[in-house]
Amino acid sequence: MVSYDLNYRAKLWSPEKAQSVQEPLMKYVDVLITTEEDTNVVFKIKAEGKTDEQGFTQVSAGSYKEVARLLQEKFQFKAVAITLRENPLVWRNTWTAVAYADGKFYDDVKYELEIVDRLGGGDSFSAGFIYGRLTKGSYEAAVRYGNAFSALKHSMPSDFNWATLAEVESLLKGASLRVAR
Repeated sequence: MVSYDLNYRAKLWSPEKAQSVQEPLMKYVDVLITTEEDTNVVFKIKAEGKTDEQGFTQVSAGSYKEVARLLQEKFQFKAVAITLRENPLVWRNTWTAVAYADGKFYDDVKYELEIVDRLGGGDSFSAGFIYGRLTKGSYEAAVRYGNAFSALKHSMPSDFNWATLAEVESLLKGASLRVAR
Protein backbone atom coordinates (compact mmCIF):
# COMPACT_ATOMS: atom_id res chain seq x y z
CA MET A 1 0.00 0.00 0.00
CA VAL A 2 1.37 3.42 -0.96
CA SER A 3 0.62 6.53 1.10
CA TYR A 4 1.41 10.03 -0.15
CA ASP A 5 1.50 13.30 1.77
CA LEU A 6 0.71 16.06 -0.73
CA ASN A 7 2.57 18.69 1.36
CA TYR A 8 2.80 21.54 -1.20
CA ARG A 9 5.66 24.04 -0.69
CA ALA A 10 5.38 27.30 -2.66
CA LYS A 11 9.14 27.98 -2.41
CA LEU A 12 9.86 24.75 -4.29
CA TRP A 13 7.53 25.11 -7.28
CA SER A 14 4.50 26.86 -8.71
CA PRO A 15 0.99 25.45 -8.29
CA GLU A 16 0.91 24.65 -12.01
CA LYS A 17 4.20 22.74 -11.89
CA ALA A 18 3.15 20.89 -8.72
CA GLN A 19 -0.09 19.82 -10.39
CA SER A 20 1.57 18.75 -13.65
CA VAL A 21 4.14 16.62 -11.79
CA GLN A 22 1.96 15.21 -9.01
CA GLU A 23 -1.34 14.52 -10.74
CA PRO A 24 0.08 11.70 -12.94
CA LEU A 25 1.65 10.12 -9.83
CA MET A 26 -1.73 9.77 -8.13
CA LYS A 27 -2.49 6.57 -10.08
CA TYR A 28 0.17 4.88 -7.90
CA VAL A 29 -1.22 6.19 -4.60
CA ASP A 30 -3.58 4.21 -2.35
CA VAL A 31 -3.86 6.64 0.57
CA LEU A 32 -3.62 10.42 0.13
CA ILE A 33 -2.86 12.58 3.17
CA THR A 34 -3.34 16.29 2.57
CA THR A 35 -4.61 19.61 3.91
CA GLU A 36 -7.42 21.79 2.71
CA GLU A 37 -4.95 24.40 1.40
CA ASP A 38 -2.71 21.96 -0.47
CA THR A 39 -5.68 20.23 -2.10
CA ASN A 40 -6.93 23.56 -3.42
CA VAL A 41 -3.51 24.73 -4.65
CA VAL A 42 -2.44 21.51 -6.36
CA PHE A 43 -5.70 19.90 -7.51
CA LYS A 44 -8.00 22.96 -7.60
CA ILE A 45 -10.50 21.22 -5.31
CA LYS A 46 -11.61 23.33 -2.35
CA ALA A 47 -14.05 23.36 0.49
CA GLU A 48 -16.91 25.81 0.23
CA GLY A 49 -17.45 28.23 3.08
CA LYS A 50 -19.00 31.48 4.24
CA THR A 51 -17.06 34.73 4.58
CA ASP A 52 -17.40 36.53 7.92
CA GLU A 53 -17.34 40.30 8.62
CA GLN A 54 -13.52 40.42 8.74
CA GLY A 55 -13.21 38.67 5.37
CA PHE A 56 -12.18 35.26 6.76
CA THR A 57 -13.73 32.17 5.24
CA GLN A 58 -15.39 29.85 7.73
CA VAL A 59 -15.59 26.29 6.43
CA SER A 60 -17.47 23.42 8.05
CA ALA A 61 -16.00 19.94 8.54
CA GLY A 62 -18.77 18.70 6.25
CA SER A 63 -17.24 20.67 3.38
CA TYR A 64 -13.90 18.94 3.92
CA LYS A 65 -15.66 15.61 3.84
CA GLU A 66 -16.95 16.55 0.41
CA VAL A 67 -13.38 17.43 -0.67
CA ALA A 68 -12.18 14.00 0.53
CA ARG A 69 -14.97 12.30 -1.40
CA LEU A 70 -14.18 14.29 -4.56
CA LEU A 71 -10.48 13.40 -4.31
CA GLN A 72 -11.32 9.71 -3.91
CA GLU A 73 -13.71 9.86 -6.83
CA LYS A 74 -11.22 11.62 -9.12
CA PHE A 75 -8.16 9.51 -8.32
CA GLN A 76 -9.69 6.23 -7.04
CA PHE A 77 -7.74 6.30 -3.75
CA LYS A 78 -8.52 3.64 -1.15
CA ALA A 79 -8.55 6.43 1.44
CA VAL A 80 -8.15 10.20 1.74
CA ALA A 81 -7.22 11.92 5.00
CA ILE A 82 -7.44 15.70 5.41
CA THR A 83 -5.98 17.49 8.43
CA LEU A 84 -7.83 20.58 9.61
CA ARG A 85 -6.15 23.40 11.50
CA GLU A 86 -7.82 26.56 12.72
CA ASN A 87 -5.59 29.34 14.07
CA PRO A 88 -7.69 31.77 16.07
CA LEU A 89 -4.46 32.97 17.72
CA VAL A 90 -0.80 32.52 16.79
CA TRP A 91 -0.03 30.20 19.71
CA ARG A 92 -3.52 28.70 20.11
CA ASN A 93 -4.83 26.42 17.37
CA THR A 94 -7.36 23.68 16.98
CA TRP A 95 -6.46 20.46 15.20
CA THR A 96 -8.52 17.59 13.86
CA ALA A 97 -8.78 15.39 10.78
CA VAL A 98 -11.29 13.60 8.58
CA ALA A 99 -10.83 10.57 6.37
CA TYR A 100 -12.92 8.97 3.66
CA ALA A 101 -12.53 5.27 2.86
CA ASP A 102 -14.79 2.40 1.85
CA GLY A 103 -17.62 4.86 1.20
CA LYS A 104 -17.58 6.06 4.84
CA PHE A 105 -16.35 9.15 6.65
CA TYR A 106 -14.21 8.99 9.78
CA ASP A 107 -13.55 11.95 12.03
CA ASP A 108 -12.25 12.54 15.51
CA VAL A 109 -12.24 15.06 18.33
CA LYS A 110 -10.97 18.58 17.82
CA TYR A 111 -7.93 19.23 20.00
CA GLU A 112 -7.35 22.68 21.50
CA LEU A 113 -3.61 23.24 21.17
CA GLU A 114 -1.20 25.58 22.88
CA ILE A 115 1.50 25.67 20.23
CA VAL A 116 5.14 25.14 21.13
CA ASP A 117 6.16 24.31 17.55
CA ARG A 118 3.98 23.57 14.49
CA LEU A 119 6.85 22.00 12.51
CA GLY A 120 6.35 18.26 12.16
CA GLY A 121 2.63 18.31 12.94
CA GLY A 122 1.62 17.03 9.51
CA ASP A 123 4.35 14.39 9.43
CA SER A 124 3.26 13.25 12.88
CA PHE A 125 -0.31 12.92 11.65
CA SER A 126 0.89 10.78 8.73
CA ALA A 127 2.95 8.55 11.01
CA GLY A 128 0.09 8.06 13.46
CA PHE A 129 -2.42 7.50 10.65
CA ILE A 130 -0.27 4.81 9.05
CA TYR A 131 0.42 3.22 12.44
CA GLY A 132 -3.28 3.14 13.34
CA ARG A 133 -4.26 1.62 9.99
CA LEU A 134 -1.54 -1.03 9.97
CA THR A 135 -1.74 -2.11 13.62
CA LYS A 136 -5.43 -1.61 14.43
CA GLY A 137 -6.80 -2.47 10.99
CA SER A 138 -9.26 0.37 10.57
CA TYR A 139 -9.41 3.88 9.16
CA GLU A 140 -11.26 4.98 12.29
CA ALA A 141 -8.20 4.02 14.34
CA ALA A 142 -5.95 5.60 11.72
CA VAL A 143 -7.63 9.01 12.11
CA ARG A 144 -7.63 8.79 15.90
CA TYR A 145 -3.94 7.80 16.19
CA GLY A 146 -2.85 10.34 13.57
CA ASN A 147 -4.82 13.10 15.23
CA ALA A 148 -3.52 12.31 18.73
CA PHE A 149 0.13 11.88 17.67
CA SER A 150 0.00 15.21 15.84
CA ALA A 151 -1.71 17.01 18.73
CA LEU A 152 1.05 15.84 21.07
CA LYS A 153 3.73 16.94 18.61
CA HIS A 154 2.48 20.52 18.73
CA SER A 155 3.49 20.64 22.40
CA MET A 156 7.16 19.90 21.65
CA PRO A 157 9.98 22.05 20.26
CA SER A 158 11.63 21.20 16.90
CA ASP A 159 10.12 19.13 14.13
CA PHE A 160 10.72 15.73 15.76
CA ASN A 161 7.94 14.06 17.73
CA TRP A 162 9.17 12.56 21.00
CA ALA A 163 5.77 11.23 22.11
CA THR A 164 5.59 7.58 23.04
CA LEU A 165 2.88 5.12 22.08
CA ALA A 166 1.80 5.04 25.74
CA GLU A 167 1.33 8.84 25.69
CA VAL A 168 -0.69 8.67 22.47
CA GLU A 169 -2.91 5.92 23.88
CA SER A 170 -3.33 7.85 27.13
CA LEU A 171 -4.52 10.87 25.12
CA LEU A 172 -6.92 8.64 23.18
CA LYS A 173 -8.42 7.58 26.54
CA GLY A 174 -9.05 11.22 27.46
CA ALA A 175 -5.86 12.36 29.18
CA SER A 176 -4.59 15.93 28.91
CA LEU A 177 -2.28 17.11 26.15
CA ARG A 178 0.29 17.86 28.83
CA VAL A 179 2.96 15.22 28.44
CA ALA A 180 3.99 13.58 31.72
CA ARG A 181 7.61 12.42 31.59
